[in-house]
Amino acid sequence: MVELDAVLVFVEKVEGEGLQTLSQQEVAKRLGYANPTSTPFYRRVVAAKLFGLIDTTQGVNLTRLALDYFKPTDEESKQQALLTAVTNVIGYQGIIERFSEKRLPPLDILKNFIEREFDLAPDAANACADIFVRSVNRAGLVRGDSTLSLNVPVPSSRSAVSQKAFSQAIPSVIPNTLAPGSEESESHYLSLDASRNRRVTVQAPPIITASELKRIQNWLAVQLHVVEALDASQSEQKISNDAGDGRLASES
Repeated sequence: MVELDAVLVFVEKVEGEGLQTLSQQEVAKRLGYANPTSTPFYRRVVAAKLFGLIDTTQGVNLTRLALDYFKPTDEESKQQALLTAVTNVIGYQGIIERFSEKRLPPLDILKNFIEREFDLAPDAANACADIFVRSVNRAGLVRGDSTLSLNVPVPSSRSAVSQKAFSQAIPSVIPNTLAPGSEESESHYLSLDASRNRRVTVQAPPIITASELKRIQNWLAVQLHVVEALDASQSEQKISNDAGDGRLASES
């Protein structure tokens, strides 16, 4: 993950140099990156998408949220855009909820919270903590007394919508971190059921092809034992039914 300020600089260059609608390969070339799969470029693109500032469906394009920041039509739009950008990052939502209207703890305490909450390695948690603090400070969410607050000066109607959307958001995807000792792959985490500590971990190259994705999906389908529910009685009943169906098929 890249901090908000670096992402804003990156997106501003895309807008300022007229690179919208160009392919990622062309944008990377114009901005001086080796290629679109280079780690610095890839991380900025991913972070910009997580913040909700660019869309790469058809080329690299600024979102409406990005335009609210870079080309605001009223005084409040710019600050509101920063607030929305930070709360767009699903991994940040749980941290903000935990410390909202409280003084941010020292970095080492915040690192411990992130490490335990997201089950990250210490180095990765430390990097995430540092980037989080930088980002919320850049967004203006930290008051002079170090209190983290979403109550920034925005129009009441828009603020209410933002607060409601944030309060209903449930953190389900944990921030991805670079796999230790590798520049060619990254680790991604998906929480299935936090109460049961059920999660999926994927270590893969940052960019894959459509055919490779299909192969991964097919591979997972045969590697995992898929059941209708996790309830023991339901699972056992389904297995029993499947076995019975198999016997009937063989007898026929």
